[in-house]
Amino acid sequence: MAIAGAGHDHAEAAPKTQGTALPRFVAVSEDLEMVGIVNGKQLTIFLDRFTDNSPVNDAQIDIDIEGSKYKAEKHGVGEYEVILKDTLKPGVIAITATIQAGELNDLLTGELDLHEDEDEPVSGSSWKGIALWIGGGLLALMALGAIVRFRQQARTA
Repeated sequence: MAIAGAGHDHAEAAPKTQGTALPRFVAVSEDLEMVGIVNGKQLTIFLDRFTDNSPVNDAQIDIDIEGSKYKAEKHGVGEYEVILKDTLKPGVIAITATIQAGELNDLLTGELDLHEDEDEPVSGSSWKGIALWIGGGLLALMALGAIVRFRQQARTA
């Protein structure tokens, strides 16, 4: 009987989860850093000070995305949210943010590069399809070999 030591598990490995990275953009100035993450019609914005990475709370953020203007709503510590009118179309999208936080006024610009979902996640059963093709090929090769052998025996007889 084998016993696993601390940190060693001999059970089956947990399946790896597949996820998709959400599209994001970064806009930076001397004073501020803004990261935006797009999830469908929801745009989540994280705003912090460039010098020490501390979150900027109680800022007023006006966003311009391809001519559509939005006001960001405070959602958490240094976190703001915008609900877009429509889902963004694929391509390079210019984003401008006007930020007022206390005495600080800043204009940040960034680009969001959206691509269509061309990649489908690889399924865990894809090896089964390959194994079937290999098995079928081997079976066909064996059948061909049997036919050749049978014909050679028929000629010599």
